[in-house]
Amino acid sequence: MSLRRITVALGGSEYMDAAMAEAIDIAKRNGAELVGLAVMDLTLVDPVQAAPIGGGAAAAELREQREEMVRKGMRDAVAEFTKVCEAAGLPFRTIEADGDAQEAITEAMRLSDLGIVGIRHAFDYGTVAHDDAFLARVARASNRPIIAMTTPARPIRRVLVAYDGSQVSADALRSFGVLNAFDPTLVRVVSCIEGGDTEETDRRLAEARGYLELHGYTVETVALDGHPSTAILEHARVFEADVVIMGAVGRRGLSKLLAGDTASSMLATSDIPLFLRR
Repeated sequence: MSLRRITVALGGSEYMDAAMAEAIDIAKRNGAELVGLAVMDLTLVDPVQAAPIGGGAAAAELREQREEMVRKGMRDAVAEFTKVCEAAGLPFRTIEADGDAQEAITEAMRLSDLGIVGIRHAFDYGTVAHDDAFLARVARASNRPIIAMTTPARPIRRVLVAYDGSQVSADALRSFGVLNAFDPTLVRVVSCIEGGDTEETDRRLAEARGYLELHGYTVETVALDGHPSTAILEHARVFEADVVIMGAVGRRGLSKLLAGDTASSMLATSDIPLFLRR
């Protein structure tokens, strides 16, 4: 299965260039259409806070200035995306939306195969960054795979897959396996040993390896000690992974990574792109 439509968040941050570069690379490989999305989210422009007594006029003026800054950031981001797509000779279109950022990107991805978003900034345009759980919520709401991009963009050659046997981690593994998003030379599947049950861990790893080998990947497996919230990222850095594949929500094992505080930590600290799937 190949990708036919990719939605890219045009956030105006330092991550946007990396997101566009990754999108261009994947789109060229698949002959895909690119959709660039820019969003005016007033909760980022004017966070809810009480104005001091007598400060209403000043607050309104500041709000107008911030809104104009965001409008300019959106126009600049759309112009840059247009230039890059035209230079690459790829089909594309753009969307400029007002409203809740999560709802806007979820709607844009409704008929997309993949979303690409800056890992810590989606649509801030120099104002306020989204919270660390934003991308996990988008993955859950859209039911689409998302690449949370770091910077700078890098060729995807070494892929780390976090797999715990749950449905959400299986969905992430399967999405990676069937979508022609990357062209890696090596895929390493890892699973954390739970309760000292090495036999169950080995079974999970063999299960994942067999599936990915059916799709033509060169695969190796490693059982990890330690808590998933730290063990996976530490191992990814040692492995020099170019992307980490994982489930975005869930109730057990590795899937807990993106279900609460651990998710915030991972998204806040990772210097490696994350491929997230509900």
